[in-house]
Amino acid sequence: MYKVIFFAALAAATLPVFAASRSYADAKALADRDEASVSKTQSGALLASQGAVIDRIVSLCARAMGPAGMPPFVVVVELDAGGKIVATWREGNSDFAVCFEKQLGTLSLFVPPRAPFYTSFEMSMAPGD
Repeated sequence: MYKVIFFAALAAATLPVFAASRSYADAKALADRDEASVSKTQSGALLASQGAVIDRIVSLCARAMGPAGMPPFVVVVELDAGGKIVATWREGNSDFAVCFEKQLGTLSLFVPPRAPFYTSFEMSMAPGD
């Protein structure tokens, strides 16, 4: 009986691994496709929601930004039908990038025209920007 419970717990614990098996490159290609497919109005709503998220997260993660500024990074997100971020992929390993991705996982963006919908945050900031 304990073996069955252990196996069931192990199987349940590995589900997120299988769900996140898409590569960063695949997710980024989907984000580029989805961003290019939206209307001008939808694009404006997407950009406005991304701007609000960036404003919120940058202040939360600022302590992770070293004296060299923020090295460039990209975080791709998958949105569900309500705009909730359900998966992320990151290119870049700075403390700031890790913090940014972690904070994204708690937020929602605009309500996309279809689900899943992929979009990306391409971040770069040098000192003094």
